[in-house]
Amino acid sequence: MRRMHVALGCALTGGLGFLALPAGTALADGTVVHPVHADHTAPVDHTGHADQTAHADHTGHANQTAHAAEPGAAPAMSISAPTIDNAYGAWLTLTVTLGPTSGDGQVALYATPAGGARTFVASGTVDAEGQWDVTYSITRATTFTAVFAGDAHDAPASASLTLYAYADVTDRLGGSDKTTKSDGVVYDVFPGAGTLTLYSTVAPNKRGECLEPETEQYNKGAGWIADTKYGCDKLDGLSHDAAPFTLSQAAGDEYRIRGDYLRDAKDKANLNAQGPWLYFIVTK
Repeated sequence: MRRMHVALGCALTGGLGFLALPAGTALADGTVVHPVHADHTAPVDHTGHADQTAHADHTGHANQTAHAAEPGAAPAMSISAPTIDNAYGAWLTLTVTLGPTSGDGQVALYATPAGGARTFVASGTVDAEGQWDVTYSITRATTFTAVFAGDAHDAPASASLTLYAYADVTDRLGGSDKTTKSDGVVYDVFPGAGTLTLYSTVAPNKRGECLEPETEQYNKGAGWIADTKYGCDKLDGLSHDAAPFTLSQAAGDEYRIRGDYLRDAKDKANLNAQGPWLYFIVTK
């Protein structure tokens, strides 16, 4: 409530039982008495004393203060992808879905690959159905985060999705000087007295981790049958492996071979992966 400050020292009226003195009456000590006006304000004090001046209280009331409107609830938000486990380097289409908002529905996408920093991917505006698509090439386990910054009427929102990638194994054979084709499959031809070398490379670089050669032998009645287990070779500094095989006991049969990457227990970046089957025949 606004208050009026009335100067002290005014004579009281007869309503309290005292005699009201005429305006300008001088008291015995020489003080001149001034009346209180009907509008309850003190007369002007020509001496300029601060305690006889009416003051306005400019303090604002709490219920009269304007406040910015608080944003409403955060809209629903999600990210989806066609597959969780993906081939190395695969291009994915990620779909960001945002619930109704009062603004234009602009969103941003960030990617945090295993062992790496969070990076900005792209930004865009959702369509009439509240969706926005963006493509990304994945090479290791990656957490994607979609962000809606909020607006005047909607609180910020975010959603995350983690996708995975296999390692990539490429293989080739060394030691053959000719090929043949059977049932549409190309076979490298090796002499029984020769040596076959399986050359494998794993991406991304997996130096010191396991590359295990895998072979199968063809049986006309049972098809492809698992062959000997060879154990792990350690990939070199360039993530390469060379595995030589003598063929003297393999003459006259058909085989296939590939390199299998088996990740280290501490490696969370890529899933285990196998190279393509390579087919060969050993002649007598």
